[in-house]
Amino acid sequence: MVSERVAIMNSDNTLSVELTADDLVAINNALNEVCHGPDAIPEWEFQARMGMDRAIAKQTLSRIRTALNQIR
Repeated sequence: MVSERVAIMNSDNTLSVELTADDLVAINNALNEVCHGPDAIPEWEFQARMGMDRAIAKQTLSRIRTALNQIR
């Protein structure tokens, strides 16, 4: 079995990852639910459960939405 490289660490400390449009939609939807959904993670436990604060998660969600808008 040949291993495909799906992630590349860039010199500016960003990670480039190959994702399908469906992958991106799934990540978008999951992140949106934990940030904004009816069962959103409460502020007081967001950092512990997600490993980042809500503001960073929302920034990530915004970048994902921008990427989705570019491919739709």
